[in-house]
Amino acid sequence: MDDTQLNRLLTPHDKWAESPEVLDAMLERVARNAAEQPARPPRRRRGVRIAATLGALLGVGAIATAAAVYIAPSFTPDVVIPITYVTDEGKTVECTYSLAVTSWDGTDVTETKEWIASHDWTGIGQRGYDLGERNPDSVGDPDVAPELTQEDLDRTTVSTGIVTAIGNEIPFELINAPGIGTAGTSTCTWVRH
Repeated sequence: MDDTQLNRLLTPHDKWAESPEVLDAMLERVARNAAEQPARPPRRRRGVRIAATLGALLGVGAIATAAAVYIAPSFTPDVVIPITYVTDEGKTVECTYSLAVTSWDGTDVTETKEWIASHDWTGIGQRGYDLGERNPDSVGDPDVAPELTQEDLDRTTVSTGIVTAIGNEIPFELINAPGIGTAGTSTCTWVRH
């Protein structure tokens, strides 16, 4: 990372960047990612991806708590997406997924924000649930870490499917820029059955 890139990262472009704690967390993440980059193997095993996804999901509670302290007053979602799906056992699940589009380098994201705010998200929950169900993981699968429980894997199956479906719904050209990112939070507990 050169000085120009670091200056862009540290220059506040939105109200989230005004928190020193958020900036510190961003710098730690950038440093950690930079340190890990050369060490990554060219291809990861599926079990590693599952463990990483599960770790991210389980960390959501801690992150959400920290975000409530540092970001919640400034977090303004561009859309609150209603998530509704019927499980394989016939249980109806309803929750929400709040999504915001951000730019950390001054990239204009107005068009993307307008698109996600005006888009009809009807059915996205069921499409995401079905997407996850097409590739579920189970305890004992060769690529699944042995310390994961089936309950952990069920939550991973549902959350990965729904979050992927939401991301796939947004036209690629609206989010395909180096300075654009998304942030999300959810009331979902990722019920699978």
